[in-house]
Amino acid sequence: MPNKDIEKQYIELKKKHRLPEFREIDFEFELSDLEETSFLLRAIIRRMEEKLDFYSTMLEEILQPDTSNLYAMHETRFFDEDEKKRMYELYTKLMNFNRQSIEVSLEHNENNEVDFINNLFQEWKTLKQELLAFVRKTRASWKREEADIKEDLGYMG
Repeated sequence: MPNKDIEKQYIELKKKHRLPEFREIDFEFELSDLEETSFLLRAIIRRMEEKLDFYSTMLEEILQPDTSNLYAMHETRFFDEDEKKRMYELYTKLMNFNRQSIEVSLEHNENNEVDFINNLFQEWKTLKQELLAFVRKTRASWKREEADIKEDLGYMG
């Protein structure tokens, strides 16, 4: 059950600051299930940071696979150097936002918190589309007719 108090609290902040519509940001970052807090902007940033962490880690596992990670070793083979370059560019965008979120969290400045939320939200749809292209390719790598277990496990020694 969505937390209507969070929506009310957000609407009050929106009256004070220029923020995205609650329905839109809630759809992307699932704010309505946040616990009540006296620091809603910080909670929103933490929620956004969770997504940034998840997706940057996913890209990192493909860009720099750990040899003990079978799925990463499998998936990384399906990307050429140009795709990996674009993936790294996306990774740097996500990491920039990630580090900004940490900086903003340490500052405790409401205007900077609002700026961060607005900037990430504005960029999110583009970032999401770029991520989706890579996710679709990783998923497709598992639809091969015949998995090459020797090649996948060959990395393991």
